[in-house]
Amino acid sequence: MKKEKKEDIEFLEVEVVKDKKNKNKRKQNKKEKIKVIYIVLFLVLILLGIGCFLLDRYQEKIGKQERKNTVVEVKKHYSTYVKTTKQTKIYDKNEKEIGLYGKDVELILKEENINENTKYFKTDEGSYVSYKDVTPIEKLTTYDTRYKNYVVFNESVVTKDKTTLYDEKNNLVYSFNKSFTFPIIVKKEKSYGVEYQNRLLYVKKEDVKEEKKAQNTKEETRDNIRTLTYHTIYNTETEKCTNTVICHPIEQFDSHMKYISEQHYFTLTMHELEMFLNQEIRIPKKSIVITLDDGKYAQNAVNIVEKYKVNATYFIISSRYDVKDIKTTYMNFQSHSYNLHNNYKCKGGEQGGQLLCEDKDKVLEDLRKSKESLGGDVFAFAYPFFDWNERAKELLSEAGFRLAFIGQYNTDGFSTYSTEHLMLRRKTIFSTDDLNVLEDYLSA
Repeated sequence: MKKEKKEDIEFLEVEVVKDKKNKNKRKQNKKEKIKVIYIVLFLVLILLGIGCFLLDRYQEKIGKQERKNTVVEVKKHYSTYVKTTKQTKIYDKNEKEIGLYGKDVELILKEENINENTKYFKTDEGSYVSYKDVTPIEKLTTYDTRYKNYVVFNESVVTKDKTTLYDEKNNLVYSFNKSFTFPIIVKKEKSYGVEYQNRLLYVKKEDVKEEKKAQNTKEETRDNIRTLTYHTIYNTETEKCTNTVICHPIEQFDSHMKYISEQHYFTLTMHELEMFLNQEIRIPKKSIVITLDDGKYAQNAVNIVEKYKVNATYFIISSRYDVKDIKTTYMNFQSHSYNLHNNYKCKGGEQGGQLLCEDKDKVLEDLRKSKESLGGDVFAFAYPFFDWNERAKELLSEAGFRLAFIGQYNTDGFSTYSTEHLMLRRKTIFSTDDLNVLEDYLSA
């Protein structure tokens, strides 16, 4: 019995030792597991740190690339000269909207330090536009500045709280959320021509709050206009002209045009003459209209007006003289009929010009062919042989002519505001009229 107890005790002691060992082993295993967990966590933290670092570097790289791309994109829109790609909002320096630019409006930009935060470009006018709304151009369009020859009216217009400016084709150019006061340069039926940004633009009368008197100029102006008439300009050594009384040696015409140019006469186009007669513009005291008739050796006259940069109008008998291939800036071609320049065909007039009595349909067809053969905007006419009557005037009007010239007709070649537009006067210059004759006439 004692022996059994001893064995039991020994067994228990062994079991206790085993249990202790197992506990120590489990404890050790637990420590190992915790150690592994810590190691794993440490490695995870390291990997997370590396990942975050790499992510930051990647994001930084992406950010730099995006900023670089933004700068590149903005720079694509920048140039000293740009134009708007659509109707474009105008902003002040505080990004407040102050108006609009129309499509294709050309602008000069201030120098820019472009970065990723650039949203707007500053114009030389001091306003701002979104870089997205403009595109670079190589140079600015050169606009016609002939209006600077007109004498401004001593009247100004005050626009309403919103000012909108249009070009001559009624396209919107500028719109500002404020009132302007402009001296009047041109008076149209429904608008006023004014100067803005060195350009003639138009304000609609419906947008005007007030028209008022103003001392805009003291320059003297004309209330009448003189028109000179020349005929064939020819080289006396190589070319022939039958009626030498009204055939002008090149030297004579050259000396006259040189004088007019050097004396700084404003030489009106037909459009400007019409505007003057309609009292849409005022012109300087030294103004003149230069015309020629027929069309023989037309290139001679063209060369001279181009040489001296004076504007002239050539009334062409277009069935006899083809001028459509003549390249010219200063000579304008208008109608002297297609084939009605034939005298002693009718009763009346100085030479019985055919226009006086020819069948209506034939006259209208002739005038149509004249316009067609000359091309361009043909609206002015010179009566053949200066012969006219009421019927001829009516047919010209029906054919769409707005201006027509007779001879001096009890004047010295002067037309005034009250002169009928289809009976404008001209002064005939003869081949024997030297420069002194022209000087005396112009000084009258």
